[in-house]
Amino acid sequence: MLDRLRAWPAFTVLIGWTLFLWASRTRNVVSNDALSAWGTAWRLGVVVVFVALAVGALRRSARNRVLPVLIWWTIGYWLIRGGGIVLDANHDASFKVVHSVLMVISIGAA
Repeated sequence: MLDRLRAWPAFTVLIGWTLFLWASRTRNVVSNDALSAWGTAWRLGVVVVFVALAVGALRRSARNRVLPVLIWWTIGYWLIRGGGIVLDANHDASFKVVHSVLMVISIGAA
């Protein structure tokens, strides 16, 4: 069992988590009727960036260029956006906890 786990490079955790998280986010954004067109567009733009970087990092020929960008984009995004969520008085405690957990997992995977 451990030999099989060792065959999976550590970066696959980040790629898998990124694809899972942002595919889920797509569903949430598209189904949120309270968002304006601009609110939907910029949120989907973030999804596209994350998914494109994750898919690019899957390609062996591009991995050495794309993976560092995915790592730093993930860290930077979550420090800025996650920090903003935590500090925003308009969000309730459960929303902040959920996003803090997502932030910790994402930065940890990166």
